Amino acid sequence: MVKLKEMVKKILDFIKRYWIFIVLAAVASGLLILRLNQRGKPPFPGAQPTPTPKISLIRPKIPGITIPFETKVTMTDFSFPSQLKIYQGKESQLSTNQATKIAKDFNFSGSASKSEDVFLGTFYTWSSKTNFLSIAIDSNKIEYGLDLYQTQVSNQGSIPSPEEAKKTLENLLDKLGLKPEFEPKWQKEEYLVQGYYFQPVTNQNEADFVKIGFNPAVGQHQLVGLNPNEPLVSLILGKGGEIIRFQYQIYFANFEGQETYDLKTKETVQTTLTTEGRIVYAGTLEKTTQEPKITRAEFNQVRLAYFQEPEKNSVIQPIYILSGQGTLENGETTKIIAYLPAIKFGSQTPQTPEAPREFFQLPELP
Repeated sequence: MVKLKEMVKKILDFIKRYWIFIVLAAVASGLLILRLNQRGKPPFPGAQPTPTPKISLIRPKIPGITIPFETKVTMTDFSFPSQLKIYQGKESQLSTNQATKIAKDFNFSGSASKSEDVFLGTFYTWSSKTNFLSIAIDSNKIEYGLDLYQTQVSNQGSIPSPEEAKKTLENLLDKLGLKPEFEPKWQKEEYLVQGYYFQPVTNQNEADFVKIGFNPAVGQHQLVGLNPNEPLVSLILGKGGEIIRFQYQIYFANFEGQETYDLKTKETVQTTLTTEGRIVYAGTLEKTTQEPKITRAEFNQVRLAYFQEPEKNSVIQPIYILSGQGTLENGETTKIIAYLPAIKFGSQTPQTPEAPREFFQLPELP
């Protein structure tokens, strides 16, 4: 009897000393048992999963020349997919230290001038008697070049081949820490001469420079800026491989696919072009600074691409690129390119991707 009392007393003393640990162990055991019992059971009837936040989709801002309502539009037949994804651009910014390193790689050792841009954020600029460099650290926009008004370009040696120019650009991006995570879609090389600015020539033997560049591949299409003829990353080399101009203007490190949306039909393209479309390129602008008035447009080629907006919108949307001829008020004709949002706004519910269907693939950008 005495031994029993001593055992009970020891148990009570143990509980008094370690009661908190006993309670915690009991709670943990209860939660574990509850978890095991619920495993494999269907969710509570009527329970709804937490919705995934949707991307705010707004009409892309396309600056350019408004297409007048009285403009006559003629388009040849075309086919395109009925649906396409939008993409989310992954933020990419340069630090001040990275900008300083890039400046040193271009042989700038002095201090930079700092300024602010309403759209692209903080700019740093360097300049010398012969060269200039600007870096927008908030948007990854970089431009480096040789001042052709202050410097006599060497006419000795030969122009690098397109393969050599491409390799030079790849090595330069590695050196500057700008090697892209995305797949590049290379543009066809251009041969240029030193006129008022860079003028293209068809005869390679007459050229002073060679230009090479690329745009990112977003899905199966290209990402383009305001001018589809101008690659977002480009390098111009002179004779002997001298760097004449380098431009890098891709705001994002990579692109992640999001919801799928219905695209405009051919009929919708016809009816919305004059209200939503903008002429972003007119060949006559190379001769004058005045905005031309287009009285008639004939578009005979339609392409599909993704658009990087000037204001760094992280939502990457598809656009139609329409190419053709425009007629001016004086009767002169000029090459024109127009952009049109490819998604039909007003019906913005994301679509469930359907099974692939056969369709005629739009031609790639040159």
